[in-house]
Amino acid sequence: MNKNQKTRRSRGFAWMIGSGLLLSAAALLTTSCADTFDSKETFDVGVRNATLESPNEADVKITPSTDGSTMSIEWPVVYGAGGYEFKLLNSSDETKPIVADTIDGCKRTVPREEDMNYKIVIRTLGNAKLNNTEASKATEKAYSTFTESDGKIPAGTDLFKFFTENNPIGSDVAISKELNFDLEPGAKYTLSKPLNFNYHKIVLRTSDKANRATITLADSANFIISNDFTLKYINLDASACVLPTLEAYKYSEEPPTDIIPKPKNYLMIDFVRLIGCDIKGVIGCLFFDNNKSWAVVNFLIKNSIIEMNTDTKSIKNESFISFQGGGIKNFQIESSTVHQIGNGNSKYFIRYNNSVRVDRMGYETSDHTTLTYTNNTFYRVASGQWANYSGISNYSAYNIQNNIWVDCGDGNIARRMMGNGRLGNNCTAIWSNNTYWKDGAAVDQTTYDTGTILTTDPAFADPANKNFRPTGAQQVEKKTGDRRWYEAN
Repeated sequence: MNKNQKTRRSRGFAWMIGSGLLLSAAALLTTSCADTFDSKETFDVGVRNATLESPNEADVKITPSTDGSTMSIEWPVVYGAGGYEFKLLNSSDETKPIVADTIDGCKRTVPREEDMNYKIVIRTLGNAKLNNTEASKATEKAYSTFTESDGKIPAGTDLFKFFTENNPIGSDVAISKELNFDLEPGAKYTLSKPLNFNYHKIVLRTSDKANRATITLADSANFIISNDFTLKYINLDASACVLPTLEAYKYSEEPPTDIIPKPKNYLMIDFVRLIGCDIKGVIGCLFFDNNKSWAVVNFLIKNSIIEMNTDTKSIKNESFISFQGGGIKNFQIESSTVHQIGNGNSKYFIRYNNSVRVDRMGYETSDHTTLTYTNNTFYRVASGQWANYSGISNYSAYNIQNNIWVDCGDGNIARRMMGNGRLGNNCTAIWSNNTYWKDGAAVDQTTYDTGTILTTDPAFADPANKNFRPTGAQQVEKKTGDRRWYEAN
């Protein structure tokens, strides 16, 4: 072996002495691409006339970026390779690679999405100059960005019985710990009675967001919110339920502040989240605070479709999202569709107690109450007003962009959001590309919405059959509303 076939780090090589041919590259010791060598020839280290193999699965390293938006995938060099065939797949749909590249290095940075089941595929390619043949088999490595599960719920389960009879949470689990319970992809579940998690922080999710499980609520069954609560990637059939779908706990005595903090006037829940959900047939409220002093710091609806089939007598406090005793610091709805198929309707889409202000939640007034609506579609939602923000408008920041309202409230959506436009000096508002359409005509909101307003008829493709794809010229150009309608049609 000559000096050009060595590095300062001792490497072992399998050598076929009789014929002078190298064995398969799998018999060679591989090293990281980041390693350095003594000579220009040591990357191939004399590997010729070999059938190469792909890197070992155990040696493929995955490192998320600090913000979690990307991840770097790295593997040891296979000596004598001419490059690598690299694929990043969604395990739920491997027919459409997220990334498919041929690369000459051994590190690739790719997008990273929360709650995904990935498959990474790496195959070593041959090198014609060295007469090395490509690997016949690719290396496959599974990688999930789901937070670790705290329990799996069998298909067909009544969730009320599961949580009340099986004690899956346990008596020694800290209230501060968020617990993630997985539903089986595509499975059916029921909820027979109101389910209270006793101040624990709960996430109910389908373990494959492309194949959502379905929960059907009985007529007197709902979720009782007493701490952080999240539904992710779930179909929820609420068409028989006459209670609020989500309901804050109606305490007789306030919980101790070491369980639920109360920095000032309100009991504080960090978040309520509906992410990637399809909710069917809501008869009354989506959320009701039971006229108690609850404040939710972050209330998020994202990538969801909510169908209202409201019966007026089942609506609490005249509102679809109803805070009669408290309110929300940061409300955000994005990339979602809310539509009405019923004859009854709420007066408001969202309503707070008029005394709610950030300083009464324990914040500085400069922290603001924030209201974010981005890329949403609303159809026949609310029968009168839209919101009652006048009591808090002096302490609010608005971000209202790319939304479509058709036959919602009295049409004066921007005016109602801004408390009839009475914004204080401490407020900020960002408006852009919103549509306000009522009774076949655009509603003038230019006094309140100071951004570009789209005035063509959104002309949904077939709203009677729940197809809310816009066909209006301006909406199509800007891709406003819930963008999934453009993708689905």
